[in-house]
Amino acid sequence: MSRRVQLAVGLVVSAVGLWFSMHDVKLAEVLAALRQANWLGFAALIALTLLGFWLRAFRWRWLLTTPQPIGLTPLYSATMIGFMANNVLPLRLGEFVRAWALGRSTGLPKSNVLATVVVERVIDMLTLIGIFGIAMVVHPIGAGTEAGDLVRKGAGVMVIASLGMTLFVVLLERQPKLAHAIVRRVAAPLPERVRDRVVGALDHFVEGLALFRDLPRLLWVFLLSFVMFGVFALCLTVSMWAFGMSAEWYAGLVMLVITAIGIMVPAGTSAAIVERLGKEMRNALADAEVVRLARTQGLIAAPSSAQDFAVMIKADYEKWKKVIGRG
Repeated sequence: MSRRVQLAVGLVVSAVGLWFSMHDVKLAEVLAALRQANWLGFAALIALTLLGFWLRAFRWRWLLTTPQPIGLTPLYSATMIGFMANNVLPLRLGEFVRAWALGRSTGLPKSNVLATVVVERVIDMLTLIGIFGIAMVVHPIGAGTEAGDLVRKGAGVMVIASLGMTLFVVLLERQPKLAHAIVRRVAAPLPERVRDRVVGALDHFVEGLALFRDLPRLLWVFLLSFVMFGVFALCLTVSMWAFGMSAEWYAGLVMLVITAIGIMVPAGTSAAIVERLGKEMRNALADAEVVRLARTQGLIAAPSSAQDFAVMIKADYEKWKKVIGRG
């Protein structure tokens, strides 16, 4: 395929992705807001966003264990393809897309690359929890309030979940025989050909967890993670400045962890528990201290019921299943 054809296909895919993500947006309202915005701020926002994704691609190179370092061009390309897919597909399916894209462009085993994406998710969560702690230091939610108790309990759950995931991937890397035994037992009912492919994929997956054997490289990856998320926090601050929104210098830091971390419950949770959780969260968002602090960040708390949230999820499912079906 010639470069011109590749460029044309890329532009068409980008246009289709842009349409799927923006076709419900009211263009007139967007243009009215943009006319009042600071265009210098938008230029800075674009530059910072591209820098943030470049840092993510650069960090990805350090997650991969290969005889020769992977060039930044295929890493950056796969990263952008994956996050474009995240914008139009549900359940962060773009993470699988970017693993596939990098494997296809470099010849690396796709299961090996996917393992580095799993490690990246663990590191991202731990980094965000660290940033969450920093945000609570510079902008604490009042102790003794319902909001403060909810934040601390939520943070505890996230810490436990992240540590559990970390221990799981370390166990896979340190005890490959145990992992093989589990997979072989699960895959035993499968046809021999399929079973062999599953076991082979696990071999490549465990190879992708090699980062946990190298402490200096792991610490370097964490440093890059804090720098990367710092750039994305700065993006939020600059975007508010571009729209003339007055906020504290750390507003982007707080918004980063708020927009990146959510609360979900497992399917099948009893209606009574769901209702109790919803009630407590609505009470927290209605807390005068939370409302005041939110307004200082340019935010408006808008709680909704579990039923309203279910309607939104169902609507999104109906919307995006058409995209998946066409794929």
